[in-house]
Amino acid sequence: MWLSPYAWALALRHCLYDKGILGSRSFDVPVICVGNITVGGTGKTPMTEFLVRRLLEHGKRPVVLSRGYGRKTGGFRFVQVDDSVDCTGDEPLQIKRRYPQAVVAVCEDRVEGMKRLLVSGTEDAWFILDDAFQHRRLRAGRNILMTDYRRPFMTDNLLPFGRLRDVPSAACRADCVVYTHCPSSGDPLRGVPVLQKDLPVYPTYMEYSDPQPFNDPLKRPERGSPILLVTGIANALPLKEYLQTGYQVVCHLNFRDHHRFSQKELERIRTLLGQHPQWQLVTTAKDATRLRGSGIRGWIIPVGIRFFSEDNANEFFHLVTGLR
Repeated sequence: MWLSPYAWALALRHCLYDKGILGSRSFDVPVICVGNITVGGTGKTPMTEFLVRRLLEHGKRPVVLSRGYGRKTGGFRFVQVDDSVDCTGDEPLQIKRRYPQAVVAVCEDRVEGMKRLLVSGTEDAWFILDDAFQHRRLRAGRNILMTDYRRPFMTDNLLPFGRLRDVPSAACRADCVVYTHCPSSGDPLRGVPVLQKDLPVYPTYMEYSDPQPFNDPLKRPERGSPILLVTGIANALPLKEYLQTGYQVVCHLNFRDHHRFSQKELERIRTLLGQHPQWQLVTTAKDATRLRGSGIRGWIIPVGIRFFSEDNANEFFHLVTGLR
């Protein structure tokens, strides 16, 4: 790994920030960063939604700041429930639609985004930075590092030979590590390599909820019925495995993460549903933000991050917020 020019460039960048040669900015408000050092699929958005929900339950005002990956706009923008994916990106829009009472904004420059938020009447808020662990120009009060139980970052390699987008030693800046997609039975962290730094570790799993409608589907899919699964996320395998326990996944159209559906692809979906009227379309909340304007009817499978006990969840929430 360390023979790679990419690895040396990353190490030099971290060294310049650590020595203060490259400056970073902090703000005198609660700022929580949710991030990873791998490419996609570690559950950052479900964790952001977990924090939003918990903060709302504590009577706080959550504000989510995201880059807005894939949007066709630039600069700072508040996300509205009726926005389009082109304006905001899919994940910020997903969060806003699930929690409309939260403030959600996008800005590729996180420091500038924080400045804009702080002059917009959100000084009393709790800020959540979505996917900003590598954005070292902004220094968060707490850093949550997400990693997939099935492929922990300690055993992975840098791009293009693996899925790491940063050196494993970057984990030393985290305040805790959250493992996602853990097995729901037995010891959830059995066999996982020991971290180099003594960090609090929290195992979690993904919990799927009952299908929710979008674009006014005609009927709810019944247990055992055939479904057409359409996904454009980093790792659709866990969702597919879950659906196969209760439905017949007769066709899976699996696209890359953040995929923008072309008219040809949308027409293919319409054709498949027209040829097989007994099929129901099932997708994710993130994909639904990109399908909603198509007129294609279907069902969303909501997913949430779950800790193995309420005590564990409370301990984690106290660590990153100080709240009980």
